[in-house]
Amino acid sequence: MEKKILFRADGNETIGLGHLYRLFALVEMLGSTYKYTYLTHASSTVKVIPEGYPLRVIPQEINIDEEPKWLAEHYNAKEYIIIADGYQFSTSYQKSIKKLDFSLVYIDDLAKEHMFADIVINHSPSTTVSDFDYEHYTKFLLGTKYALIRPSFLKAARQEREVKSIDRVFVCFGGSDKFNLSLKATKALLSIAQIKEIHVVLGAAYSKKEIYELQKNYLGKLHIYSNLSESQLLKLMISCNFAIAPASTICYELCSVKMPILSGFYVDNQKNIYKELVKKGVVIDGGDFSKYEIEDFQSKIKDVLDITTDSLTSFLFEQKQLFDGKSDVRILGAVNGLNLSFRQVCEDDMMRMYDWSNDEIVRHNSYQSDFIKLEDHKSWFLKKISDKNTLFLVGMVNNIPAGIIRYEIKNNDASVGVLISKEYRGQKLAGSFLKKSADLYFKEYEKPILAYIKVDNLASVKSFENAGYIYFKEEIISGHDSLVYKLEKRDVIR
Repeated sequence: MEKKILFRADGNETIGLGHLYRLFALVEMLGSTYKYTYLTHASSTVKVIPEGYPLRVIPQEINIDEEPKWLAEHYNAKEYIIIADGYQFSTSYQKSIKKLDFSLVYIDDLAKEHMFADIVINHSPSTTVSDFDYEHYTKFLLGTKYALIRPSFLKAARQEREVKSIDRVFVCFGGSDKFNLSLKATKALLSIAQIKEIHVVLGAAYSKKEIYELQKNYLGKLHIYSNLSESQLLKLMISCNFAIAPASTICYELCSVKMPILSGFYVDNQKNIYKELVKKGVVIDGGDFSKYEIEDFQSKIKDVLDITTDSLTSFLFEQKQLFDGKSDVRILGAVNGLNLSFRQVCEDDMMRMYDWSNDEIVRHNSYQSDFIKLEDHKSWFLKKISDKNTLFLVGMVNNIPAGIIRYEIKNNDASVGVLISKEYRGQKLAGSFLKKSADLYFKEYEKPILAYIKVDNLASVKSFENAGYIYFKEEIISGHDSLVYKLEKRDVIR
């Protein structure tokens, strides 16, 4: 069955727009692979949602307690994954959604709810699984490896950049900026002669007028923007060599572009991210922005201007370590894992598997690393698909063949081999293949499963460990030092 996605978030001047904007990043990551609808409540500021998104508005009279029932009435639960971002999607909401048989991905900030979601994403660099209460099936995507940032910024994260001096400043506090930090930071920057250009991005809910009056006196130096597109925002960031921003998604995007950043917090959900970014040497310690006046910004900015070039380079290096630009592939893999199903291999799969098996990386990790001749493959393949002691499965991601898994049943145990097609490589799907197919295996067989892995194949070791396999012993196989991992039926949660 082909699944579709319901992206679900709310935002307005009262609660802020952060959840809406953050979910846009996931739409951009997944929207080219999955059909989707963007769902928001009638109380949201709908105008900020990009025009190209298929949009549906939940009626004003439907409250959060009634929403699961409304969703089930309008969408076939088995055909949809809900990806929800917002504090209103509490334990009771998640439990109701799962009871209705939707797949659920929850984007979390606070680690307060008992999680019923299938996947929880929290991109704070300090959060660990031990911070959560959760169901046995819940999978966690934690840390900046799963940073929710848009594709253009992911691309920027994969590129190198140097900053040797500071004179062009990017300022953004987002939303309504209730402490008017944009104005305070701007006034501080205007008082410092070294600063040649100031670029201030205001949130859609910003309604104060003074900064616009100030701009009239500094034409050519002070530039003010709002409602920038992704590409416009990226271009603006790249034109700057210093930034002032809170520890929110905008800070992650700035880290991806790479520049010195004076960062801090003014709401609780920014505090843990801020502390960890400071600890890791990624941003300059700004502290509690809610207490800042113009003089505080002046003092901090002057301190930044005294930083040596080597120290500036260090910030950029640490940013590169935390934001590698690959979170889209990892998140896509996790969502694809929700759509993983299996069918028996058939004769029509012969050439597909032949091509997959002769992939250079597959051959390198195999014990028999020589190129496979077509004649030999045909003979072997036709024998295996009719062998009663072989459980031979094709893994299907959203109804598309994505890999093969094979169990060879012996007298006392079974051996397993897994192969992911190169189109899905990097998505960390092998663990999902192993875990879900083991459920199928143990419905038919009691014998434990053994996995034989070359010692230098660390990616495979990680995949088997993630699937619940436990180190058993070391062994030399076909002249290669190998690790043997084991999975017992009692270790599999069903």
